[in-house]
Amino acid sequence: MEVAAFGMMRAKDATAPGISGKVKIAVTEGTGTFWLVPRLVELQRAYPKLLVNLKCAMSPADVSSLEADVAVQLIRPNSPELKVVQLGFLHTMPFAAQSYINTYGVPAALEELKRHRFVLHVAEQTQAKTLFGQYAPDLPWIGTVALETNVASAHLWAVAKGAGIGWLPTYTHFIGGRIVPIEVGPRFVFKIWLTYHPDVARIARVRRVIDWLRDSFDAQKFPWFGEQFVHPYDLPKAYRGEPLINMFEGLVHANSGIDQVFGGSNRSVHP
Repeated sequence: MEVAAFGMMRAKDATAPGISGKVKIAVTEGTGTFWLVPRLVELQRAYPKLLVNLKCAMSPADVSSLEADVAVQLIRPNSPELKVVQLGFLHTMPFAAQSYINTYGVPAALEELKRHRFVLHVAEQTQAKTLFGQYAPDLPWIGTVALETNVASAHLWAVAKGAGIGWLPTYTHFIGGRIVPIEVGPRFVFKIWLTYHPDVARIARVRRVIDWLRDSFDAQKFPWFGEQFVHPYDLPKAYRGEPLINMFEGLVHANSGIDQVFGGSNRSVHP
């Protein structure tokens, strides 16, 4: 009965004309905050009657029960009734703030890295404890990890302020101020999945959001979401689109390191 009720609700929405109404998007917190929110402005300007309900959380949403119309997540759903599309790849590597490096130095080898302090994003979809355990099974959690947090923005902020070394997506180099890639240590990659119930694709406003999400992770436009790892320092050369500094206007200072990467002249982002 519950499944039938949800089906009737989706069928009713499918008759709604035009790009108007609410679309619920569930997405991991870091990707939602730092990648999709800045891009939402243009979509909403194009469709002023579109209301986006953005749920940023590290637990996968249940799209079958209409918890979300569409979901972007790092864990592949296993429900046979759902449409599942791989959007791209999320590449992560160790980063540290310049202030941390000034105090503790840059590890030159894996054994040196293990003597440093770490900041980890511990949440259901990051698998941080499992991955860190595989990387350094001999290291105690207490005394090695300086901070664990379930929030991606707090994780990035802690790394940027020098609390420790943390694994971040390669593209966060563009929005994290003076964070520096650490060349030694493991690099982890996650597949990015888009999932939704096939019935919602018949709803015009949801269909448009699905297309927008697929475009937002197009590796031809945004090479950091491609299958091959591209070093953060090489991403500006691989990217051929318009300067992305405009995405973060109001969040970063006009002459910060991001300005150089996305169209300005300041070169302080490189160590």
